[in-house]
Amino acid sequence: MGSVVGAGGRIRRRLVEWRASRIEDPVRKLRYLRSAMAEKRGGREARPLWRAVLLAGLAVLAGPLPTVSDGIPAPLELRIPPRGPIFGTPAKPPAVWLVEETRSHELYSNGLRIETRYEIANEERRYPVFDRETLELVGWRTRPAGIVYHTTESQQAPFAPDYAPRLQRVGKWLLEYVQRKRAYHYVIDRFGRVHRVVRESDSANHAGFSVWADDRYVYVNLNPSFIGVAFEAGTRASAAGPEVNPAQIRAAAMLTEMLRSRYGIPAGNCVAHAQVSVFSRSMRVGNHVDWAARLPFGDLGLTDNYGIPNPAVAVFGFRYGPDYVKATGPELWKGLVLGENLFRQAAAFHGLPVEEYRRQRQKRYREILEMVQRASAGEQRSGV
Repeated sequence: MGSVVGAGGRIRRRLVEWRASRIEDPVRKLRYLRSAMAEKRGGREARPLWRAVLLAGLAVLAGPLPTVSDGIPAPLELRIPPRGPIFGTPAKPPAVWLVEETRSHELYSNGLRIETRYEIANEERRYPVFDRETLELVGWRTRPAGIVYHTTESQQAPFAPDYAPRLQRVGKWLLEYVQRKRAYHYVIDRFGRVHRVVRESDSANHAGFSVWADDRYVYVNLNPSFIGVAFEAGTRASAAGPEVNPAQIRAAAMLTEMLRSRYGIPAGNCVAHAQVSVFSRSMRVGNHVDWAARLPFGDLGLTDNYGIPNPAVAVFGFRYGPDYVKATGPELWKGLVLGENLFRQAAAFHGLPVEEYRRQRQKRYREILEMVQRASAGEQRSGV
């Protein structure tokens, strides 16, 4: 036990040092260091519960890994990096502004061009936000909190010069379908063109039953809270990931930069659909597995968010089975293992058996889900 506590202390010191190194103003840096030094009062950590649990969980990872959901052994060994944030936050993106706007397109200062010929309205964006620790309602918001990356899983033609006319026809059919279904906010076609379909001010039908959380808040059912960005692509074997081309990646990077600049979206809230999708009845993760592997976070100006502890597992105690593990890539497994570890540590913190704690947290998930669904149904009826 002493080694675990010692490891937790070392990790905490590294975290404090890293945060202090990111503060340029010396007065603010000193104020932060004083605050961090004053966190221990009477031998008890005054940090929020999730931070205490996360540090304890990472300390446990320094030793043997536990078995995880449904007896599936942990698929890889995890090592604690010497430095670095728990929720990766790369440098804030530069300001991106609108340069030109016409009836058919928008042009931005970072080179992004958005085609707007298919743009339509949907229900206005409005969603509840819940405290990560207490799971109590914090309030209602209208600004997007994150980005979910999808693949369209649509009909594919070979990406070659001889197939150019067919590629254009298939792309047009896809955009018309997405428009009818109001399925995504943005579609990036095979040629790297960015099409806005559902307005950013409105929700899109892109995430369904889904869960995500950042360091402060929990989001349930991400249609209104996150922006849906879809690559026109089909998923191959999980080890290879979706088939996308460099033009699509470049376009996605510029789009991500613009959206993060416009809405202040943190890097940790830019995630793959496979990370957030859940089965609400069986309480399992992995209803959809697009971008279950090889989402090029680095090329999009983000940290590798596959390693973030999966919030559905860590916060609500969702399980995952062998089918989901088989359909995903090793990058995503790290988040599952960390999420399971955090959940077990939280149960121990509360002095509860794991399954009793799981029962309580899943009961709260159902209550939150019912609240979210009632709110969504009320908005649609009232035309809000």
